[in-house]
Amino acid sequence: MRIVFCGGCNPVIDRTALAAELQAQPDLIAIDATVYVSGCARSCANEHALTAADERAVLVAGEFVDGVPTSAAALAAEIRRKLQGVADGLDR
Repeated sequence: MRIVFCGGCNPVIDRTALAAELQAQPDLIAIDATVYVSGCARSCANEHALTAADERAVLVAGEFVDGVPTSAAALAAEIRRKLQGVADGLDR
């Protein structure tokens, strides 16, 4: 798992805490996927997109995961679910 961050100019979520929570889960680290973490809905880390054609990417834009509103408290769990789907070869 790779994590790509935005510049952090207007974060509404704690990007570093989210990344640390994901990286603390050993089963996620080995997954061949990229998590783009933008602190707000402008989605700078993902070139301003809320969804991606790449099935091995999860896009976080503030309180959105792949364009779906997701509370800050639920971000890590939703990303985990999507990454496990990538690992299992399932549609996200």
